[in-house]
Amino acid sequence: MEDALLAYNAGRVDALEGRRDAGRAEHPETGRDYRRGFLDARIEVVNMHAGLRRMLGDDESGL
Repeated sequence: MEDALLAYNAGRVDALEGRRDAGRAEHPETGRDYRRGFLDARIEVVNMHAGLRRMLGDDESGL
């Protein structure tokens, strides 16, 4: 369980830093957790940018 949480967090950190570790993503035991963390963080970034655009009145993105 701890390995899964560490992989998930590593995926989130990598996504927020704008990089992806292909080795971790393809790891047979924790790759799924890494990819899930990566995706969750990328979704947060997209939502944050959409919210910022709305606040600034520049919401032509359709989000």
